[in-house]
Amino acid sequence: MKKIALTMLAAAITLPATGECFAQAPEKRMSISLGGGRSIPTGDFADGKTRGSLFLLGVTVRVAESVHLAFNGYDNLFSIERGQHDRDRLSDEALQRLGPHVDANVSLEGGNFGLMYKTTTSPAAVYGVGGIGYSRVIDRFFGTVHDTKLTAFSTETSFSILLGGGVHVPMTSTVGLALDVRYIRAFNDRNVQWMPVALSIVFSFWKMEPG
Repeated sequence: MKKIALTMLAAAITLPATGECFAQAPEKRMSISLGGGRSIPTGDFADGKTRGSLFLLGVTVRVAESVHLAFNGYDNLFSIERGQHDRDRLSDEALQRLGPHVDANVSLEGGNFGLMYKTTTSPAAVYGVGGIGYSRVIDRFFGTVHDTKLTAFSTETSFSILLGGGVHVPMTSTVGLALDVRYIRAFNDRNVQWMPVALSIVFSFWKMEPG
């Protein structure tokens, strides 16, 4: 899957160079991006889990030539194969209440703050981003007892890091598309790590003054 993501990224970078339909957009000072895609669990965290859904929010502010402050917020949801959930996250009392047949999923929520280095190449800009922040892992467990659906939760919050990169293609003077691949690691007792692959729509504001 990593090779597929890298291939998609390379294609997105080379496509604008061969087309004439992309806007020659001037640099703006601030941008807001909203996107979605797929998240790929990696390492030991991938055991028993499927690729998850992703929602991504980003805000960047240009502070120097090619350098931007970057905030990223995200929400990921992973399904867990039956029988592969981490039963140790719950007490014996909770497991007895849920019954013998327990399903589960895992949400990864959080945000990171850091720096983005972005080229001014037109019509497409390539960027790299890195940051530190927090991640919250929410294990949800579901069971049915006597036709009654029951739910239990386990939550853990920890420090995290983010590294990634992508390509931004302006379509008009204020709207563009971005494709990126990121790696996020949460430093908790499970060493949770995953790779979000996102396609986002980017809104650019606050026109740069000449000079």
